[in-house]
Amino acid sequence: MSIIQIIKNTHDHQETITKSVYQTNYGEHTLLVISHPECCAAISLQGAHLLYWHPKQSSRPIIWLSEKTIFKKGTAIRGGIPVCWPWFGKVAEPAHGFARIVDWQLTSCTENEHGVDILLSLKDNERTRRYWPHSFELELKLHLGKTCQLELAYQGDFNATGALHSYFGISDISAITVSGLGDTYEERLTTRNEPKIVGQMTFDQAVDRIYTHPASISLIKDKDHTIKITHHNHSDVVTWTPWDGAKNVIDLDDESYHHFVCVETSRINKPIASNSKQKTRYGVTIEVVK
Repeated sequence: MSIIQIIKNTHDHQETITKSVYQTNYGEHTLLVISHPECCAAISLQGAHLLYWHPKQSSRPIIWLSEKTIFKKGTAIRGGIPVCWPWFGKVAEPAHGFARIVDWQLTSCTENEHGVDILLSLKDNERTRRYWPHSFELELKLHLGKTCQLELAYQGDFNATGALHSYFGISDISAITVSGLGDTYEERLTTRNEPKIVGQMTFDQAVDRIYTHPASISLIKDKDHTIKITHHNHSDVVTWTPWDGAKNVIDLDDESYHHFVCVETSRINKPIASNSKQKTRYGVTIEVVK
């Protein structure tokens, strides 16, 4: 049984939120599990982390979750869509910011025939101030249905970078093409994997790259469908696959790299200067097209 099936069958302290959403415990995490006519999905309140999203028209989850994910408090989740905030990378500790390893609050949850709408929130507190001295209000708005939409909004007097670090489920890494990436990028690995076509990527080795002038739409062309990723108010798109380096990652199966690729909506090279009077936003819309 896959980890997704286990989560869907969990009944530990189950609490009904709406007709299609219930709250439950899994490992050391509190989860929201969604079973709606348009999709199945789950969210961990740690990190406001979308674990997976499986629209009914797809043969497999479009947002991918590692079978070896560790559901332990304070440990980052492998897969899904981590919220990397208020910094991206290893510029400070913890890597990719603290938002993904602290508990958020469920602010609202509603549904209709089109899907489920969830609002999660985080405010500065004693724990966040150990990592970062700023006052802030942070929200993640999710719509989960035939499409998957995430919008990160925050306010406070500071500059922030970050990303919605999306792991996409695919048939096989060697069979896909990612396009719409633009013609300039920062290489983060010592080995080079030169694009054969400008703005487009195929994969035959590890890649970790920040595209600095991407289009507003990225496309993952797979064997049986295309995943359309529309970025909102982004400045960069990150592409990542560990390739066979997955064997050195404790929460990945050795061969799991065949079945996911990261294409990340990011604000890295153009940090957002926010203020306490209005919300700053960026986000992503994900859909499956033929």
